[in-house]
Amino acid sequence: MGRKNPRMKLNISNKSLTVLVCVLAVVCLVAGGLYIDTFYGKGMFQSFLSQMGQKETAPSEETAPAESMAVDISSKATMAVFGKEFLLCTKDGVKYYTSMGDQKWSDTFNMTSPVLVQEGEYIAVGDMGGKMVRVYNRDGMLYDLQAEGSPVQFALNESGYLSLITKSGNAYRIRIYNAKGTLLKERVEESSGIYPLSSDISDDSKAFAVSYLDTTDIAPIGRVLLFYISADDSENYTDSIFAAALEKTNEIIPVVSYRKNGALAVISDMAVYGIGSDGSELWNYPLENTIDQAALGNKEYIVLALGDSMADKDGRAKGTVCWLDGSGKEKASFETGESVTYLLSSEKGVVIGNDRSYTGVTHSGSENWNYIATADMNDLIPMEKLNRVMAVGKEQVSIYDMTKAQSGETTAKPTENPQTENASEEKTVENNTSAGDQKETGDGEKAEPSVENEE
Repeated sequence: MGRKNPRMKLNISNKSLTVLVCVLAVVCLVAGGLYIDTFYGKGMFQSFLSQMGQKETAPSEETAPAESMAVDISSKATMAVFGKEFLLCTKDGVKYYTSMGDQKWSDTFNMTSPVLVQEGEYIAVGDMGGKMVRVYNRDGMLYDLQAEGSPVQFALNESGYLSLITKSGNAYRIRIYNAKGTLLKERVEESSGIYPLSSDISDDSKAFAVSYLDTTDIAPIGRVLLFYISADDSENYTDSIFAAALEKTNEIIPVVSYRKNGALAVISDMAVYGIGSDGSELWNYPLENTIDQAALGNKEYIVLALGDSMADKDGRAKGTVCWLDGSGKEKASFETGESVTYLLSSEKGVVIGNDRSYTGVTHSGSENWNYIATADMNDLIPMEKLNRVMAVGKEQVSIYDMTKAQSGETTAKPTENPQTENASEEKTVENNTSAGDQKETGDGEKAEPSVENEE
């Protein structure tokens, strides 16, 4: 599920708050600010109530020069990483690099509020302040959509299919496109008080899921419906709906995401659910804490950063990060001892951040490295391994090698041949420091491989 809009907490404390529902409808839905980034789990998910704050963090005594290239300080830069290669997205469009400073192709256009989602080999870039959504692979743009209304949320599957929720006036449209940009299915929601929040497409491209917030009754209702995509499969079902997978009173469901095992992960403010391909509830994981961040970039796991304990519940220590596997079992946990303001899950591991302090953690819950930033970062993303990370700042993009010393301290070693974004620009080199400002994934030399091949 995707680096980007300001990251915000999901920190909805209690049930049946009509006023809260109104706030959600106005702030999140009308503003079109809710989305999930299926690659990074970068969208950890957007919050309904509060935006993460930042506070000053003392810089490390060490400095860490790195291979870097300049980016426009006014740009809202975000990245998609393919091993050693990467795509840079700013308000001025996208550029693809085979290495730092070695540009393969570019697509120039203007955006006011760019959002990037990556799933496997595909990337979708949308302007949340406009009407444009474009889909790419490593070779360039596949198709360009001019949405009917403003994008609210979009997601990709591993075959390049796109689900897109847009809002125009009082109407919401949910559209499904294939990898060639052909419109396969459209659903229009015009009922007052019914708001689609999140969508995703199964990796077999047969079905898609949509979560709704229903405010037409006294208490809010969170609902998940499953739809067939093809006309043949939909033939015997009204409106292509083959399952009402979930309906929970006094729950809000801002995230749905298909997992590696084909099940649908559903995250509400009260629990996490696993839904089978037939719409049956396979498992549930009740929450005793609010969720500050959720990361779904690794499709094997649902990674949650827990916030405060809920009312009348014991809860766990604030800042605990836990991993749920495909069957809803908690496989690992990691206690940070502080609030988590950044969470990114990749195939290589997880990056956990608080302000400018970041920790790289394997999917078995083992700490791999620590990193303290000296400047604000948009992203910290593992590349071909956990200890080699792409740091996306406001003025430059840098690559750091993280190593874990015997003492337990982490240093960042510079990579070779620093270059700028354009050959004509001067090389940009940062001072050595074991600090870096970021909010997502980092890797360490001793990082464990992906979930399937953990050491």
